[in-house]
Amino acid sequence: MNLRQHYQRLRSEEHGGYDNFRKPNKFALVYPSTYELGMSSLGVQVIYATLNGRADTACERVFVPESNYLHQLVKQKNPLFSFETQTALNRFDIVGFSVSFESDYVNIPRTLELSNIPPLAEERTEWDPLIIAGGINISYNPEPIADFVDVFVVGEAELIVHQLMEHFNEWKHSGAPKSELLETLATVPGLYVPSFYDVTYQDDGTIDAVSPKPGIAPQIRAGAVPQLDDVETCTHIHTPNTEFSHAHLIEIVRGCGRQCRFCVADYARRWPRRRSVENTLALAERARGITDRIGLVGASISDHPQIDEIATGLVERGFRISCASLRAETVRAPLLDALADSDQGTITIAPEVATEKLQKVVNKAIPRERLYYVFEEALKRDILNLRLYFLIGVPHETPADVEAIVDMAKEMRTILMPHAKRTGRMARISFTISPMVPKPHTPFQWVAMEPPKTISRKLDFLKREINQLGSIKVGSASARLAHQEAVFARGDRRLGKVILELARGTSWNQAFRKYGLLPHFYATRQRPLHEVNPWDHLDLNVKPQFLQLEFNKHEKGFTTSECDTTVCKKCGAC
Repeated sequence: MNLRQHYQRLRSEEHGGYDNFRKPNKFALVYPSTYELGMSSLGVQVIYATLNGRADTACERVFVPESNYLHQLVKQKNPLFSFETQTALNRFDIVGFSVSFESDYVNIPRTLELSNIPPLAEERTEWDPLIIAGGINISYNPEPIADFVDVFVVGEAELIVHQLMEHFNEWKHSGAPKSELLETLATVPGLYVPSFYDVTYQDDGTIDAVSPKPGIAPQIRAGAVPQLDDVETCTHIHTPNTEFSHAHLIEIVRGCGRQCRFCVADYARRWPRRRSVENTLALAERARGITDRIGLVGASISDHPQIDEIATGLVERGFRISCASLRAETVRAPLLDALADSDQGTITIAPEVATEKLQKVVNKAIPRERLYYVFEEALKRDILNLRLYFLIGVPHETPADVEAIVDMAKEMRTILMPHAKRTGRMARISFTISPMVPKPHTPFQWVAMEPPKTISRKLDFLKREINQLGSIKVGSASARLAHQEAVFARGDRRLGKVILELARGTSWNQAFRKYGLLPHFYATRQRPLHEVNPWDHLDLNVKPQFLQLEFNKHEKGFTTSECDTTVCKKCGAC
């Protein structure tokens, strides 16, 4: 089976796709990874539906095929083509990348080269497609891939994309050069044209300044959706060939407001917006006849003030529910009852750290007793799988803090045993351990990430100690890949050359050596508060002074709610 036949089979198994692609504007929406991963992305689903809902735009999906199909394309010298009509990517008017992970950066120039499109923006002509990109990591720091992209969507794209298409329509009919389109787009809040900003560096490699060209705003303000009910962030295309194949996903919370100091999703979307009960139930009805499983998506699902009404309302209408990560403090009986009635065998909670000291450092205090209570209440309802997420490499972490994760595992196992003896059924706990990656626009953007070797030793210790307990499974992210994520997360434009080398098959170390750059400079270096960051010209609706205040509080071991008057007088953020 070749790639065309493979796509035809996948499309034949979809429910809810679009068929009208005879519209004036041709938009290729690229997820720079496989179909199975791309169709798990609500961002892809929503932008695809939004664009195809326009009378003037036909949007098709593009994915990076698995290696065997990729080799076929290269061997046959065929350009990469779209999923729906199998049109070559270089024949579209606009190519838009939806990027969810730093690890996908390398696939951006690779995709362009596979499509016979020059990867560097400065080498493209008037006849090449307009290249745009968006996504959560694009919003907090797009600089490492600035060389490849004409326009970035900063922030939430559902409303901005309409403005982009309106301006594109006007330009297309005007016959003006592409430079005029870029000049217009650069005036739209939420759109960032990197070629209109010059970056200069100091002798030590740090940034001296990011300077806009005359007439261009010095700051790009992120776009945002005021009311979640205004956008239909739910599954639009159902397919059995994806991770969430049996669920109709609905985003019911966007943003958080808890201000965990490591979490970019919290600070990039600082104020929480919640979908109403009525709107949630209406979006769920779209799944009727396709699936009865509704997946509720968002940060801190259980923080939704009407989560109990949503959960019970869905169950009363014959749906089964599953939830993203829950906050232990706000989980109540009605939600657990609804999950039990839905045969949902797993709940997920992220304590992140296991000591009170580190809870104050990361600003996420979940009382251990409350966590155990939720677990016991879940067991009473035959919810027999508990998934816990932890961070290691948090600032001020000591060996005792790491050992406390093992102690928590032992204590949780003691909760399992009485239930197992009473029912004859052994529950299971899974611990997922991830290295803390400092992200832009968070109070931890200045901290040094721990070196990969140090992280690996901690991971090995935790796996060894916890796995021997029995009934508890430990999984972890790769220390090496987390280090690479940190490099790209805090990188500047000079990394574009490195990324292009990686896309062409050069090894990680060779690519950095070729351009005289060091991964340590980006990932494991403590940054002074006065340093100019590559992302400082992006305004994500959070004041830099507030981030500095939170950074200072973490240094002193304060939570957000604890006020230190000396710090406050110094920065004035509160």
